[in-house]
Amino acid sequence: MLLLQKCFFTKIVFHMNLAGRLQQLLRSAAPKRYYFEDALITTHNHSFVDDPAFTNAYARGLKAAGGKDWHNRWRVYLALWVARMCSQIEGDFVECGVNYGFTSSAIMQQLNWDRLGKKFWLIDSFAGIDAKQSTEQEKALGAVERSETNKRTGFYNSDAERCRANFSEWKNAHVIEGWIPDCLNQVTSAKVAFMHIDLNAVVPEIEAFKYFRSKLSHGAFILLDDYAYSGADLTFAGWSKAAKELNFEILALPTGQGLIHNP
Repeated sequence: MLLLQKCFFTKIVFHMNLAGRLQQLLRSAAPKRYYFEDALITTHNHSFVDDPAFTNAYARGLKAAGGKDWHNRWRVYLALWVARMCSQIEGDFVECGVNYGFTSSAIMQQLNWDRLGKKFWLIDSFAGIDAKQSTEQEKALGAVERSETNKRTGFYNSDAERCRANFSEWKNAHVIEGWIPDCLNQVTSAKVAFMHIDLNAVVPEIEAFKYFRSKLSHGAFILLDDYAYSGADLTFAGWSKAAKELNFEILALPTGQGLIHNP
């Protein structure tokens, strides 16, 4: 069974790479009424891609990533919308899995962060995933090996100081380097209005949610980056199980994200 799963995952990666190349071709050739990005193809209205406020925020994300564009504008658009809603709620912001800071930089740019008076806690190991926290299924599907490859190729940011330099233009931006959940006690906020979780490993993702759940403000949102994404079946299964056990609901989004609302 594990061999079949691994072969299935390899086929998914191949088809995702093929889809990515196809989408790149279509982006350059198709009329603007089509949206081809990030495994999402639609003719639904996506005028936000030309909105100056969005393009300015997205450009700041690109700057954080050294110009690398993963062509995930709709995903970032949703993160910006959720962050705007949460900016009106009591509490600070938390991101678990910062990498280069693409999404959080876009958020801080659009919200004119310093005027809000909120803290943004930016948490990452800067060392890939923790093999000790990987499930046996994740290991069998090569999660640890992919993490090491992602560090070598630079897909994962291994330089915490680079991340701190990126966020140095904003006060109240706090970069924490460490393994989740061990390092979470460094977050001093009593209330949390927004969480963005993108750890590429289901165990620490759920542990982060559990840690902050009692601190979530009424109306807070938690955005999961990979909940329903193609190839992330173990993440989907783990979060769906946790939702049943802990009595909360997750909205699966066509971008592959998941959204949790704290009533």
